[in-house]
Amino acid sequence: RYALFVQHLLSIRYNSQFELLIVIGMLLFQYPFIYKNSTLLKLEYYLNMLLVSVFGSFLLWPLLIINHFYNCSDAANLIYFLVVVAVMFFEHKRRVTKLLLPRFISYTWVLYRFIILIFIL
Repeated sequence: RYALFVQHLLSIRYNSQFELLIVIGMLLFQYPFIYKNSTLLKLEYYLNMLLVSVFGSFLLWPLLIINHFYNCSDAANLIYFLVVVAVMFFEHKRRVTKLLLPRFISYTWVLYRFIILIFIL
């Protein structure tokens, strides 16, 4: 739903199918960094990534509710989104540390998102 607020800024049509492709791509992109770990740890990591994503989705709800009643500017929507991304990054980093995985995995998450951003802008 958030993508609808910034759709006019994107060069592609952003929909749930595209989001699913991004998520699958993220799983494949992260795999080389965790493939040597046990299957249980890989599943735990992927579950934690899923939970961070769900957490980020919940953090976007206030913006969706506000935009339902009042149209916020593009700048306000993007700033709020970047705050949510920052919160997600630090939560991802916390969970990676808790799983005793290398901290650089959080940065590969950011790298992947920047690569996707290049294609959608």
